[in-house]
Amino acid sequence: MKKIKTSEVNRNTVLNFTKKFDFRDDRTVGQIAIAYSIQLNTHFDVDNDKPCDNNGKEYPESFLGEINRYSNDVVYHAILNQHYNRKLTEEQIQKLLKLHLDHGLETLQRTVLQTNKGKNAHIDFLLNVMERGLVLLDFPKTKIRTNGPLKNANSFEGRLKVELGKDAKTGEKVVLDINDENQFDSQHFAVAGMNGSGKTELVKDILFQLRQQSQEKLNFIFFDYKGEGKSSKLKKFLEATNSEFVDIRERPFLFNPLRNINISNDRDRTFGIKAFKDTVASIDSRIGVKQQNCLENVMRKCFEKTAKTGDYPSLRDVSEALSEYYDESKMKPDTLSSIMSELGGEIFATDFDPNYKLQEKSLYINLPTSLGDTVRQAAVFLMLNYLLNEFTSYNDVVTTKERLKPIRYVIVIDEAHAYLSNKNMSKVLENLLRMVRSKGVIIMMLTQGIEEYKRKEFDFTSQIKIPILLNVQNKDVKVARSLLGTPKNEAVLKSALTFLGKNDDDKKFGVINVNDPTPIEINQFWKRTI
Repeated sequence: MKKIKTSEVNRNTVLNFTKKFDFRDDRTVGQIAIAYSIQLNTHFDVDNDKPCDNNGKEYPESFLGEINRYSNDVVYHAILNQHYNRKLTEEQIQKLLKLHLDHGLETLQRTVLQTNKGKNAHIDFLLNVMERGLVLLDFPKTKIRTNGPLKNANSFEGRLKVELGKDAKTGEKVVLDINDENQFDSQHFAVAGMNGSGKTELVKDILFQLRQQSQEKLNFIFFDYKGEGKSSKLKKFLEATNSEFVDIRERPFLFNPLRNINISNDRDRTFGIKAFKDTVASIDSRIGVKQQNCLENVMRKCFEKTAKTGDYPSLRDVSEALSEYYDESKMKPDTLSSIMSELGGEIFATDFDPNYKLQEKSLYINLPTSLGDTVRQAAVFLMLNYLLNEFTSYNDVVTTKERLKPIRYVIVIDEAHAYLSNKNMSKVLENLLRMVRSKGVIIMMLTQGIEEYKRKEFDFTSQIKIPILLNVQNKDVKVARSLLGTPKNEAVLKSALTFLGKNDDDKKFGVINVNDPTPIEINQFWKRTI
């Protein structure tokens, strides 16, 4: 590999890291920076000819190190080829290493040097990065492809202050600057509370505040798994947030989940079809290899039929073609045909709007229980997968000089335990939490208890920086601590938890642990005067 130089501003970052943490070799800092940038799922435009700043620290040709006297260059080549899903030239490899090096150093400067003052702060940080990287290798069901330059998208760059309610002891307002990176390096929320604890009304109130403060520039999608319906309370919320209500019982959704399949060339289309097939197969373990192959073959034919006109097939088209395939092959209806029939017949419209983009609207998706668990989960699964692919094709947001993180979108998943309990679906949520964080997307998950976030495969609380505990069945301090984090004073946490049992129809209580455990009489949207 040729010699590589950092940007001028990163010269001091390398020096400060090496000195502060007593690294014997300053190459270590650069290697960590490249790995961390890739682990954050960062992509750069390989073909952009914009000149780079090469006025900083110069690394030698042996920068990437060696094992048993063999250079590690080939390992980095393989990683980048896989990361960008293409065969890269030597020149492209050199350029991408430089870009990931500077991006990683800038990120480490913010997340470690500026925010962690302890001598051994880097150890916990690196262990966390390593843990996430090891889990990242196990993503067989979610395929993400980004072609060409990353897209830019609108975002709200102002300060977002969220008032959760008032301190139950002092009566003072409890306000969080959620996009201030001096306080929160992640804006994801986790809310735990039983039915009737006020979690849905609290989140509605938060969404209302975000829409108001952003002058409605910040959009959201709210997946209501309970199917609350068009009640008077909901009508007030829809009008106050200027959001669209989608009730599957009334009419199929105009959105087409197949729209994020790239039809510009055969290779991209094949990749998209396989990814969609894997997504559907993940919904139910009874969908075997034979059914998956049937779906893939049918989808290829459906896309070939519409490719000449530049149109997309609808899920109804795919469902009907699958039914014909089953008849011709004398196959009996099964789980796959049933799911596709309901998705194409009841959930997503045949006459879909080709310009309908979820991320450009504020939506309340009502999922009635009459549809059944599998179909409701499948519908949400497809939309989440679409959003995941869409946002990973965007460039990263850039923190302002005031350390404010621009925010593009909010995804609310009510009754998230319905998805967390499914290994394949929880993987999509895990991917969302990890990958859209740098894209300015906030995930809010609502569950009935704390335990739902602690999965054997992954601890979701590790990605949550704004946990809120409402009234739950298990109020044990140890369990509460697993969501809220270790308090400075456990006696204060015990005292705060006593408020959770005081919930009534008019007042609901919760606990947060930002600086210290604080009992809150939480805001409820239905009580707000508009």
